Amino acid sequence: MAMDLRFLAAGAKRAFDSRPMYSQVVVTDDCNLNCTYCTEYTPGAPIVPLQQLEERIDKLDELGVRVYDLLGGEPLLHPGLAELVRHIKSKRSNVVTVITNGFLLTDDKIRDLNDANLDSMEVSVDSIAPTATSPKSLKSVLPRLRLLAKEARFQVEVQTVLNEETYQTYEQFREMLKDFPFALGLSPMHAPGGQIAIRGEKFIDLLSKHGVFDGVNYYGEHLKEMLVGDFSRSWKCLAGFKYLYVNAKGEVQWCAQQRDYARPLEEVDYAELRRNNCHKPCESGCSQNCVRMVSQMLGEPLKMMGAGLRMALDLRKHSKAASARTDS
Repeated sequence: MAMDLRFLAAGAKRAFDSRPMYSQVVVTDDCNLNCTYCTEYTPGAPIVPLQQLEERIDKLDELGVRVYDLLGGEPLLHPGLAELVRHIKSKRSNVVTVITNGFLLTDDKIRDLNDANLDSMEVSVDSIAPTATSPKSLKSVLPRLRLLAKEARFQVEVQTVLNEETYQTYEQFREMLKDFPFALGLSPMHAPGGQIAIRGEKFIDLLSKHGVFDGVNYYGEHLKEMLVGDFSRSWKCLAGFKYLYVNAKGEVQWCAQQRDYARPLEEVDYAELRRNNCHKPCESGCSQNCVRMVSQMLGEPLKMMGAGLRMALDLRKHSKAASARTDS
């Protein structure tokens, strides 16, 4: 059980100290798909050597990071992915998620990630059938989801980018997944730069019903305001301070969408982290779930503890259910 009391205690401290809590680490910019709305991949880009990635994890661990996302591009293209998960889990009570389109999942890869003690996997699936903007559909990836339901001992979340196309069939989409032991989440489509790219009351109705993520709605009220064009509510982005995005070159950016700030990870120290504890010019209209989650949870410690406990209970429940499935 990764998200134990030690983890929650460390997370509580991160609300008051000068150390980072959460890092997203790119293992390759290459991807097997070409979704038109995505700006986070470079076809044919090289795989980052495993040793370099492990050195980056060592540095992040030294700084104090406790939550890791491994992403791309498409992280399942990396042959050492399970070994990298194992390296992270060897450090201390950490939580590790792999973010993937799921197309490359196999029995062997799932079992390797089980053995490495992966905590969770976020599978990006946008629609029932392929669309003009995204091939990430249930029809394409359903056999892989069945493999996960059968074999995975880690939590699985199906994440959907919410836009005009995916909105139309989202209720049917959820219905088709109702018998899977997965959590479901929504990410509002963003424009280059990370600002929200959709508007309308219909999206508010959907988010009011389902939330941004099952059971946890980190910035739901502010998101509803942004969906009608109201960006007035202030908040402080903690990117570069509590949240570190490490690109394939080993540089820390504010996030995947903001690339003006780039500092080699090995040069990042606590003084540099504190300099990034400031308002960012891109905050207005930002719909980056990962940054908003960290910024608003650590900005509201009591809510953070409540959300953390709910997530811990969900992980424990899923772990027991998955063990029962794989043992039967």
